[in-house]
Amino acid sequence: MDRAQVLLEGLWAPFNFLPLFGYSCLGLLLGVVVGLLLTLQLQRRGWLARNKRWHHWLLKLYFLLLPVSGAILGVQAGLLYGGQQQVQRHLDSYAPLVQGVADGVWQDFSTYLQAQDQQIMTRELQSTSVQAVLNHMAAQYLQAQLLARAPQLEEASLSERIGLKLFDYLQASLLSEAVRETAVEQANKYTRVDRQVVFDVLDARVEQLFQADFLLGLLKRQLAQVLKPFYLTLLVLLGLLLAMVGAELWLSRRLRQWPQGFVEAPAVSGTLPAQ
Repeated sequence: MDRAQVLLEGLWAPFNFLPLFGYSCLGLLLGVVVGLLLTLQLQRRGWLARNKRWHHWLLKLYFLLLPVSGAILGVQAGLLYGGQQQVQRHLDSYAPLVQGVADGVWQDFSTYLQAQDQQIMTRELQSTSVQAVLNHMAAQYLQAQLLARAPQLEEASLSERIGLKLFDYLQASLLSEAVRETAVEQANKYTRVDRQVVFDVLDARVEQLFQADFLLGLLKRQLAQVLKPFYLTLLVLLGLLLAMVGAELWLSRRLRQWPQGFVEAPAVSGTLPAQ
């Protein structure tokens, strides 16, 4: 209990903000460089030239807008990635303490099984998955149902017995899948844990649930799922920014705001002068 309390208190320990500052600066620099290169590419191709002087000079703000936007998105991406790395390293530092807590819980559980004269079950659980344990519980339920209608099978014909056997097999398969889906849905409903993380727990051996590396790996995968919407938001913002630039280029061309010589250049360059 003391170890668990120390673990919970330690999770609130302050992080090292120097790596966060480094990742944010790296994202800032990368965003500015990408924004500036994109603006220079537009300028080199002549896509920022317009017929009206005010429109032409207004687009020069791209040299400020795109690098600043890239810097803002880069800083946010750097903070997100840096924070994720900090949390993961912070969790790794508590691996020995987590292992100690897990070993204590496993030892208490093993002692309980020994008191109930169930030492064989301890060895079986070490090599059995969580899903197999749930399937075993479901099979016990079906076995109880089968024993309840055993008197009816004594008077059944051979074809009826074969049909009932096939029905029991189908029922066991469906119940196993239903138990799996129900466990995932209920875990996601009450704990908000990602479905894939719950699937990993069900597919894991019971012994792995008492290993620090596996438990911390689950936390890292859950953290990645939690941060995924933030990364997608940054990608959406980047897409909207590029879409706005592309929409302005398209509208300007449709409204014939590009210099006439530049618009006709591709068509004229492919023709030969008349002799």
